[in-house]
Amino acid sequence: HIRTLLLTFFYRQMPELIERGYIYIGLPPLYKLKQGKSELYLKDDAALNAYLASNAVEGAALIPATDEPPITGEALEKLLMLFTSANEAIARNAHRYDPALLTALIDLPPLDVDQLQAEGEAHPTLDALQAVLNRGTLGTARYQLRFDPATDSASASLVAVRRHMGEEFTQVLPMGAFESGELRPLREVSLALHDLVREGAQIVRGNKTHPITSFAQAHAWLLEEAKRGRQVQRFKGLGEMNAEQ
Repeated sequence: HIRTLLLTFFYRQMPELIERGYIYIGLPPLYKLKQGKSELYLKDDAALNAYLASNAVEGAALIPATDEPPITGEALEKLLMLFTSANEAIARNAHRYDPALLTALIDLPPLDVDQLQAEGEAHPTLDALQAVLNRGTLGTARYQLRFDPATDSASASLVAVRRHMGEEFTQVLPMGAFESGELRPLREVSLALHDLVREGAQIVRGNKTHPITSFAQAHAWLLEEAKRGRQVQRFKGLGEMNAEQ
């Protein structure tokens, strides 16, 4: 807001400064990574996640199941970034949609409107999603899902009814949001990760091996390993930085 006020002032009172290119906007970094004597500044969460993903895959391999060939290098890094993008989409939309519902969608087949409409009254995909939700809430809440097909006045949607401590909350998720809207990263990661991690899966980095039952576990473990030996400092503002920084 302060930047907007300053730019408005310059634009109205001193437009020649802008026209001649004399105004520069400093973008302070959000993070500093320190390893030994080397320091690296990263401007935001996206830059930090990209850096950690790139470092995490060095010497790493995801073995999705027993006797399966490992996933390494750029392919593994792409999966890490897809998973990160999906979680960022969940965080951005947490005020609109139930985060538990969105998170449960990651490990399941992507919801397909045509398939749901062709199924009629029975929806195996929604049954699986509902089972995951009710298993994950540890008895504190219960979900009931249904699919509302498109009509002349409304688009197709997923309706989630959540019951908790005697109260009922109904949420409507437009299916279009998964195709081209704000929830598209969830569809992309679901396509990539569905049925990827199976029995005997493990994540390897260097001489360390860790058994996993989901890609989320592989993601968390790899990023922790990538941070090992590095100090990550998050700046709250310019006031925390010295002149050199």
